[in-house]
Amino acid sequence: MTGRRTDGSRKPPLSWKRKLNLAVTVLVLCLGPIMIGVGSFMINADEELARSGVQATGTIIHFDDVTKASERRMQVEFPAGDGAVHRTFAAVDHDQYPVVGSSVTVVYAENNPGRAIVPGYESDGVWLRGAGVVLTVIFGVLGLLFVVLVGSAVLRARLRRRRTPQVV
Repeated sequence: MTGRRTDGSRKPPLSWKRKLNLAVTVLVLCLGPIMIGVGSFMINADEELARSGVQATGTIIHFDDVTKASERRMQVEFPAGDGAVHRTFAAVDHDQYPVVGSSVTVVYAENNPGRAIVPGYESDGVWLRGAGVVLTVIFGVLGLLFVVLVGSAVLRARLRRRRTPQVV
């Protein structure tokens, strides 16, 4: 396609506003799948750490039992092989009720004790992947609805043009 219309004229180039709108639209449509990918990567990294990391016994030092799921987190303190005491956070599901002062198992990377997980509690990637799925569904349905509506409007306009007699 050469960019020419059927009457021989060229299509006008996109203005910067239209280019910006197009870029934002593409970004919004790609946001969900990107979040799914990053969340899955985080989950896989945590699963690998659970298999290959060093175990330590940690103590829950902070937990707020709030109703908002994204804020249900606990903080755990644990001693690592480097002799220092480290802290990590873990997402807490609504059916879990950790008690401050109780012991939990912590798994950390031997070469980087700051990278640690608490097995049995959610990875942060679970929330990210779930939010990505929700965004993908919402924007996918909206995009599909938009394509159907615009496509039917274009089809109706073409049919009207064919039905109206041409005056010479």
